[in-house]
Amino acid sequence: MWENLRGRPTCCWRLLLAIYVTATVGLAGTITLDGKVTQSTSDGTGPAVNNPSLNNIGDLESYFLTLSFTGSITAPGSYNLTGLTFNDPTALASETNFGSIKLTITTNGGFDEFSLLGCLTTGMGCLLGNQLDANFKVPVASLNSQNVVVTGLDLPHPLDLLEDDGITDIQGTVTTYSYNGPATLTPEPTLAGLLGCVLTIFIAANRMTVNKEKNHE
Repeated sequence: MWENLRGRPTCCWRLLLAIYVTATVGLAGTITLDGKVTQSTSDGTGPAVNNPSLNNIGDLESYFLTLSFTGSITAPGSYNLTGLTFNDPTALASETNFGSIKLTITTNGGFDEFSLLGCLTTGMGCLLGNQLDANFKVPVASLNSQNVVVTGLDLPHPLDLLEDDGITDIQGTVTTYSYNGPATLTPEPTLAGLLGCVLTIFIAANRMTVNKEKNHE
């Protein structure tokens, strides 16, 4: 069989590569949150040094939080996120310098409770006042919904952004939750599955070659 494939497998490998790339591309999604700033550097914290743009933030301004992830978030559990952005468009202030970002979801009654911890790469460490945390809950049925009204937890500051080893402390409410991403997770192909594809492609190519040779006889 293999002799009949000499000079012909290039198209087979290209097809296999296309199958593999299509199957292994990670599905990406985001969760967005919004709320109002309830404490800024003008209230006596700060001034912000590692990120001076935070000094432009004022009380009662709207902020937006974007959580990025690969795959899907469809059930309670712990998730390592790929990105986290805090943005106050009114103040032209933002923070994106997060390293480790973890989201934990637990079910309590009819609600999914969210606990977010994003560790900043600046300062003396995450637990020494260089982190963003947010705590809130949404109805279980709304986990993969948009524009969901949020119940804040850890009051009076469901959102807390600490910088400069705790000197800068920006706090806020959490008002709205939106899930934007796949509702199911597409599994990556296994080695056995890929080998099966290879074998299937080679058999099909061999049959085509045999049929052509019979037609020329």
